[in-house]
Parts: sequence; structure tokens; C-alpha cells
Amino acid sequence: MADTAFSPDTLSFVEPCLSEKTQQELSKWREDRTLWHDHFPVIAELAECLTLTPLENGQGFTTSTDGRHLFFCPVYSATLTDEDRRFLQLHLLWHCLAGHLTAPLVDNPHCWHLACDHEVNAMLLALDMELPPSAVLFPVCYGQSAAQVYRWLANHPMPYAETPSDIHPAGLWAYLDAVNIAPAIVSLWQHRAHLLAQNTSAMPAMITRFFTSR
Repeated sequence: MADTAFSPDTLSFVEPCLSEKTQQELSKWREDRTLWHDHFPVIAELAECLTLTPLENGQGFTTSTDGRHLFFCPVYSATLTDEDRRFLQLHLLWHCLAGHLTAPLVDNPHCWHLACDHEVNAMLLALDMELPPSAVLFPVCYGQSAAQVYRWLANHPMPYAETPSDIHPAGLWAYLDAVNIAPAIVSLWQHRAHLLAQNTSAMPAMITRFFTSR
């Protein structure tokens, strides 16, 4: 699957002088990618397209992505188990592939985020990835699109009882003043998704159909 579309962005983040604690957390996220090289080489290659970027002063921040960087708060990262951290990295990568870097104008952004989380988590489940207990997933909606799940959530009695672990990419503006998700980045991830769909031996039919239809 070698293709320039899978190469990391040439405008890479310049790593600043980080604290020892932040360096420790950064090493964990990097090590996760090393582990995937043996078992999930395609995923490892895609993950390298997101530059790991710690936000040391991100008060209230957890993790997110703008399609070029994977942002994480080191303090929050330190509270995660290895399994939870690896899940979040895959979860954010799949947000990019699923076209969630931007969001439509909806009445309830929280429910849209839940719908997007369900969509990517269902695909991770189809890949036999283990989801943490806190992962957003509505079994009755398995296989449905984010738009379908969003409409279903209109009748959910307590949608705010569900809490995403990440920040939706469309909500990054509240934490990063200079964030800009360019249309070209969205298109590039769409191209990567189409390339991934061609690898039918590695992708379940559910995921292949989803990416092909994007």
C-alpha cells in the first residue's frame, strides 16, 4: 500500500523543549505505533501521518486531531491505561478516515460527536479491536451511519450521560487559536480511506463498503 498519500505531512510539528513528564507520555504514544508495525502494518503507516503533539497547557483538554497532528494533554495521558491510550490513538485515526474532521451545522454538537464516535467505534469493533468500557457505542445502531445515529439520538432520554473521551476535531477552536482544517486535508484523508478500502484482505466488508461510499 505504499503511496505518497500515506506519507506524513511535510509540514511537521517542530517539537519544543518538553518537560520530562511530557517526554515520558510522548514516548508511550510513539511506542504504541512501534507495536502496530508487527501486527497492523497498514494502521501503523497511517498513524505516522499524524504528528504526535503534546499540549502541556491544555486545561480541560484530552485528545483530538486536525488531520495533521494528534494532540494530547500529557496530564490526561498519564491517567490512561495502555489499552485506553492505544484505543484513543486508533479512534482519532479513524475519525480522520471517516471524514469527521469537520462537522455539519447541527442543533446538538454533543449528539453529533456521539454519533461520530459510535460510527468509528463500530468499525474498530469490526476490526476485532477491544473497546474500553467507556467507549461510545449504541448496539441497537450497529452498522448505521453517523447521520442515522444522530437522528436516533433525538429520542435518547439522557444523551449527556454519554461522555466522549476526545475532543471532536470541529471543536478544536476552543483550545487552539490557530487551528485550521483545510479542505485539502479532508480530501487527502478521503483518498487514504479509498486506498484502504482496496486492501480487501485486511478490511472487513463493512469497512470496505463505508470507505468506498465516501
